[in-house]
Amino acid sequence: MIIEVPVGVEERLRSLAASQGRDVGALLEEAVRQYLEAAAITDVDAGEVAETQDALLAELPGISD
Repeated sequence: MIIEVPVGVEERLRSLAASQGRDVGALLEEAVRQYLEAAAITDVDAGEVAETQDALLAELPGISD
């Protein structure tokens, strides 16, 4: 299977893979798998995720907005 991504996404994937010493394909496979798992088990929308993240920020001192 061939999946095309925008050039900027490809560059970020290659950079991240290089910094982690990993294969780009393995990194992309992991990212897609995590996305599919999250999409399959969640019944919340993006707004609810953002609200939860905002609530959790108060519990994590030293992390800027």
